[in-house]
Amino acid sequence: MTMSGTTVSGSSIPNNWTGTSGGTPGFTSFFGSVGAVTFLSGSGISTLPGSVALTSANSTMTVSGSATIDISAGRNSITVASPGTVFAGPNDTISAAGAATLFGFGTPGVDAGTTVFTFMGADSSVTGGTGGIMGTSSGANSTLVGGTGTSLFTVTGANSLAVAGPGPGTTGIDERGSTGAEEITTSPTGTSGPLVAFLGSGADTVLASGGASTVVGGGGADIFAFIKSSSGGSEVILNFTAQDSFAFEGFGSAGAIAGESLVTFGGLSSDEITLTDGTKITLVAMDHKLFSAD
Repeated sequence: MTMSGTTVSGSSIPNNWTGTSGGTPGFTSFFGSVGAVTFLSGSGISTLPGSVALTSANSTMTVSGSATIDISAGRNSITVASPGTVFAGPNDTISAAGAATLFGFGTPGVDAGTTVFTFMGADSSVTGGTGGIMGTSSGANSTLVGGTGTSLFTVTGANSLAVAGPGPGTTGIDERGSTGAEEITTSPTGTSGPLVAFLGSGADTVLASGGASTVVGGGGADIFAFIKSSSGGSEVILNFTAQDSFAFEGFGSAGAIAGESLVTFGGLSSDEITLTDGTKITLVAMDHKLFSAD
């Protein structure tokens, strides 16, 4: 069935949507007083090209609008039929075959549940909100940013960027199914939540600047890069191989390494490297010092 509804000014929607990234400015950029928004209810297919607001919960919908916001109680299954932006409701499931932009549910103080997504299009974008978010991105050149809740991303599209959320929730990134080069980074705000990542078979780059991360290396020549941080951080690296390398930025002419020692980690002799900003890097099962003589 084809969905239809009432069209009103964009300013008629309560302007209280606040996501982890974008927030109210992100909301108003899509639903401002200039544009018009159509309220849709029930299940069905909407072929409207403009902005739509979904008012029914527990429904199955296909949308073609440039921007969609779920202002219902959520638990909707939403298919994005053409490139567009979706502001999810609580516990929504979003899928798109083409390029799409998703903001996870983001109203503080409301049970946000978990947003689930499946994106297959290149150049897609996902940003977590205050609740959990989990899903798969198989399109190339996509960007995924964790939210304040638990964020679980499976990334197989080449040349994609995955960013840990600001916390306190953990961001998990699984790239074991990827053969292309990928990039993973802790939150650029310096307040990153815990990060757990599995690299793929391509030449991946992991960029850290504060926060706590655990990374399992893949089959490619991976680069583990560290930018000097005012708060330091920690990174545990498993499966570091001879083809992998380190890069350091912002540490000055004195160098990045303040000390190195062999420690026991999980019952295994491991190399612990301390940087001048206090960051500690642990190479699990590395039974010798990588940067200095034993």
